Amino acid sequence: MAVKGCMACIKYMVLIVNFVFWLAGVALLSLSIWMYVDTAAYLVTDHNDKFFVSIYILMAAGSLMTLVGFLGCCGAMQESSCMLGTFSTFVILIFAAEVAGAVYGYSHKDEVKDAITKTVTNMVKNEYSVQDAVTLSVDTMQQKLKCCGASGIGDWENSSFNSKNRESGLLSLLQGVSYKVPNSCCVNKDSTSCDAATSIAAANTFTNSLFSDGCLTKMSDKIEKHLFTIIVAGISIAVIQIFGFVFSLVLCCYVSGREY
Repeated sequence: MAVKGCMACIKYMVLIVNFVFWLAGVALLSLSIWMYVDTAAYLVTDHNDKFFVSIYILMAAGSLMTLVGFLGCCGAMQESSCMLGTFSTFVILIFAAEVAGAVYGYSHKDEVKDAITKTVTNMVKNEYSVQDAVTLSVDTMQQKLKCCGASGIGDWENSSFNSKNRESGLLSLLQGVSYKVPNSCCVNKDSTSCDAATSIAAANTFTNSLFSDGCLTKMSDKIEKHLFTIIVAGISIAVIQIFGFVFSLVLCCYVSGREY
């Protein structure tokens, strides 16, 4: 027998909240995948560091929320105390996991920053021109983020990229030049002045043809924007969870009482 009166209103509130909860799960899953694709294009690592682990956790949470939201909608439609009770339990577990994840992320934020600093610095100084995947990633990072080097242009001076140039005798052919930077450091890498701009004079005077900011600064700004998006999404989802839990629990108790 269908619920009536006030309980009918609560039933439809549960349906609405659970549908929004399901949409939030889809949005969180999509957001985490976008963050992974957006950042993985720049960071060539084993993807086991704390930053990527946090993204994997978001993917898992988004997938679980999508499943649980669907379960809550079905429970409300079928007026099943079992499904509603399961939904309420999962909501509490997800909420607890989100709180634990937030605490973990905040307490390890410095470690994440240090890990990214070491990764980007190593890519620029030791792996560029040695590994094709790293070379492509660094070039993509410098062009898209409009930066040069990890901390700045000077990172290229003692890099493996310049070691190859010295071994090939290229730098010795360029009088007064101490090192080169990749063409991806150019503001316009297709311009005729790009090749001249990438040959850095010993006096370390850089032209306006090169990006002057280090990529770590730009990367930190991008990650902070990601974190702000996650915080806003997390607060919104938490509010939805609270309403969903309360309404589902009330409806579950009513249906259970009616069944017995």
